[in-house]
Amino acid sequence: MSYQIRPARQEDNAAILALLQGTPQPGAVTLNFERNPDYFRGAKVACEQPDVWVAEARDAPGKVGAVYNVGWRHVWINGEVRPIRYAHDLRIAPEFRNGMILHRMFRHLRKQLAEGEWMQTTVLRDNQASLATVASGRAGLPVYYPAGTIETSMLYTRQRYPRLPADTSIRQSGSSDLPEIAALLKREGRKKQFFPYWDVNRVHGDEYCFGLNASSFLLLRIGGELKGVLGFWDQKPIKQTRVLGYARGMGVMRHLYNTHSVLRGGMRLPPAGGVLSYLSLHSLIVANDDPDLLRLLMDYAVAYFHGRYDALICGFFQQDPLAGVAARYRRRLLLSEHFLVSYDGDPRGALDGERPWYVEVARL
Repeated sequence: MSYQIRPARQEDNAAILALLQGTPQPGAVTLNFERNPDYFRGAKVACEQPDVWVAEARDAPGKVGAVYNVGWRHVWINGEVRPIRYAHDLRIAPEFRNGMILHRMFRHLRKQLAEGEWMQTTVLRDNQASLATVASGRAGLPVYYPAGTIETSMLYTRQRYPRLPADTSIRQSGSSDLPEIAALLKREGRKKQFFPYWDVNRVHGDEYCFGLNASSFLLLRIGGELKGVLGFWDQKPIKQTRVLGYARGMGVMRHLYNTHSVLRGGMRLPPAGGVLSYLSLHSLIVANDDPDLLRLLMDYAVAYFHGRYDALICGFFQQDPLAGVAARYRRRLLLSEHFLVSYDGDPRGALDGERPWYVEVARL
């Protein structure tokens, strides 16, 4: 099949959505990760500046057989702010999967990157096909340098509120809190690798923060001083996890499982065609990486959102000292491998090893 690789356009939206919907994840529960109704709106949340490309059949204009995004966002690297690309959303239609298209796409990618430029990417540990491609060493592909394992946790909400120390308070944010939030994110975020750098005033209508507003944070104060921030984000308007179907017998078990979830907390399984109910966490930061402070915020959040959402989604690198906090809760765990991707040598040696690494799962 003859095709051309070109920049994606808004009129490609329907074709890209169809491509994403054609790649479900099979299992006892068949899931599909969707971006309805507008792929490009979600792309502007994942990256400050999306860089989306498609492979289009030459004999069928408008037919998209492959897509990828290598846009960039600003993050802290070694205590300084840098624009770093994030490679994601690679999808190839079955009829386009031949020996040449992946090679041609990576050859095109080589032309997009500046000399010495590297990217971040993540691959689900269960996605053995993609991991095999990463490790293949095929000519023309960049090198994927292993750079940590990410634990993404689906924390089940519960009804019980925690008891806070006498001098401690947690409440939802407002516009007047934004300067303090910005100061804490900058002060603590620069101590980490890959922590997002962004102006919190962008919550007022910016496409990079679609769905956020000035009240999208929980604030932890001790003696009146801001010591922790937990951002929350309902992203259902831009991306969904849809249940396409259940294995034989699972449909009956679903009702029993849901009853158990109501009683003890858990992810309720919707009928086939429904979407899962969860809230994504973002901008998780506490003073001096104190796990006890994060635990206070997490305890409060899993109770505060109970009844509105079944679960809260958060993620940590395994080596992050805060990763153990999420392990305290009833949860479902998903592992992903993180890579630094480069055509021009290993970038890992340039990273300051003293700083813990951070992942913003709400933008993956």
